[in-house]
Amino acid sequence: MPWSERLKLAWTTFKREALPLYGWTLIFTGICTIVIVAMVVGVLFQLRWAFPQLQSIGESFSSGMPIPGIPPSQGLTPFAGPFSSPHQDPFAAFGRLGNVYNILSAFGSLVGTFLLIIIFVWLAGCAFYTGLFNLTTKAYHEKVTFRDFRLTGFFRFLGWQGVLLLIKVILLIIGLIGAFSLIHFKVALAAFFIAYGLLIVIVVLFALPWLMTSAIYLLANRNERFGDAFRGSWRFFRRHRGSLWGYLGTVILIEIAVQILSKISQGIAGVVTLVVSPFIAVLAIVWVLSLKDGERLETPAPIPMQTLASTITSPAAHLPTVSDSISGPQPPETEVEVKLETTPGFRESKISLEKTETPTLSEPLPSFSEEKPRYCPSCGKVNSGTAYCPQCGTKL
Repeated sequence: MPWSERLKLAWTTFKREALPLYGWTLIFTGICTIVIVAMVVGVLFQLRWAFPQLQSIGESFSSGMPIPGIPPSQGLTPFAGPFSSPHQDPFAAFGRLGNVYNILSAFGSLVGTFLLIIIFVWLAGCAFYTGLFNLTTKAYHEKVTFRDFRLTGFFRFLGWQGVLLLIKVILLIIGLIGAFSLIHFKVALAAFFIAYGLLIVIVVLFALPWLMTSAIYLLANRNERFGDAFRGSWRFFRRHRGSLWGYLGTVILIEIAVQILSKISQGIAGVVTLVVSPFIAVLAIVWVLSLKDGERLETPAPIPMQTLASTITSPAAHLPTVSDSISGPQPPETEVEVKLETTPGFRESKISLEKTETPTLSEPLPSFSEEKPRYCPSCGKVNSGTAYCPQCGTKL
């Protein structure tokens, strides 16, 4: 399929699913915003509990400013500044540094909330992309609705993300080991960082189309095991390296066009970005699906096993084998007919060597009559169908 046809097919697919796609995008964005804001507010309350003096920060009146109608609190002097007393240490506003438990508790709450936000956003992103793939797969052939946004294949996409995370961790460990091994050699350490950075850049640039499309291949081949589909995604990338680089070039051209529009008009660029961002995600899925369709059309359809079995077992296709002839006596290929003349003094035998059809295994084997014994009465040789024994000449 040409590049222009794939681009046109992607635009047609995007128009079919535009309304459900934007609707689910708003739903996921709203849920993520509410959850993140709730977590941040919880962290702020945790910090206010750990450091009570922070409660006065951000209020309308300073802690030392008298409020009309309300007498000042004990220990506070009017116009004494943001501290409890004019003789107090100014750093006391940030809490008692001697209270290590409160500091560690606040720090643990902050780190834990940050990790929860990362995990939640990660899971929400995986769920959204899985639903987008299922929505686009159906829109590739027909119009879709909101109910076609399904999470089938969610755990497979999580597995792919886990494999990529494992690769990143391994590369990070290799870099740390090399850095700590050469920490006392500044020149060697600098050379190691340069070589290590160049190696990662080269590998990423070479496998960038695979990184952008392998998850789509895994979701499109859910009938295969994860390991087989993962290896198949790499073989798919090697077969269609040029076409996948064409997709990457198309995305780069679209981004360049958006940046040019942003320089001309921010409003137009915002509207274009609202359309282009989901279209690029749909474009990747349509690109891979069209390549798979091309492979399916080039590969001949296999013969069904049931049809093949019925053809082999049919009586017309059955042929006798060597084992059949060895397992039991078979009738001869030619039938010899002996016709004796009744004229006295002269007997003439006429032998007909016309080939007849070989009986199948289902037909009974022909039996010899009493006038034609199976063995020669003189020498015991097997009767081959002749009127006289070919060995001793005895009439049979």
